[in-house]
Amino acid sequence: MDEMRAYPTFWGTERSRREGPSHRACITFQLTLAAVFTVLLITAVAFAVQAFQPHPQLCAQCPFDWVGFRGKCYYFSEDESNWTSSQNNCSALGASLAVFDSTEDLSFTMRHKGSSPHWVGLSREGEEHPWKWMNHSPSSHLFQVQGDGLCAYLGDFGLSSSHCSAHRNWVCTKPALQNPRKNFCIST
Repeated sequence: MDEMRAYPTFWGTERSRREGPSHRACITFQLTLAAVFTVLLITAVAFAVQAFQPHPQLCAQCPFDWVGFRGKCYYFSEDESNWTSSQNNCSALGASLAVFDSTEDLSFTMRHKGSSPHWVGLSREGEEHPWKWMNHSPSSHLFQVQGDGLCAYLGDFGLSSSHCSAHRNWVCTKPALQNPRKNFCIST
């Protein structure tokens, strides 16, 4: 009389050797399932790690004494001039008084200007007229300008305005050249 016995194992219950082929098929299936699960787990971990890695960016190439940020080069003057002369000084450097596309640009220049106020490329024709940037685009509601002047500058607490004849430092901006070497940039 043939008797089947069950033996407990790690993979479940093992039948006696009389069930040879079906036992091998079960083990093969379990090993295949474990391998597929392991591959899926490794793939999921790899994607999760990659999602949280900083993406390299091309470094901005700026002239000496200029600071690069978000694809632009900024020059912070040490000299003082009125607003019109400041714009002429920027033009001589192939730039214009700073124009901000975002609050990040404004925050960046605020951090780097030091304690002195700096002229920027924002002005208006009269107190009742809207503010316009040097590139003729209207000022966004994101940029509130304090004061009744016609020319804007970076003060201690953001954008302020005064008479255009006042002497202040200035900040110029121009597009950065992209460095063809794909090295990491230090963000400031």
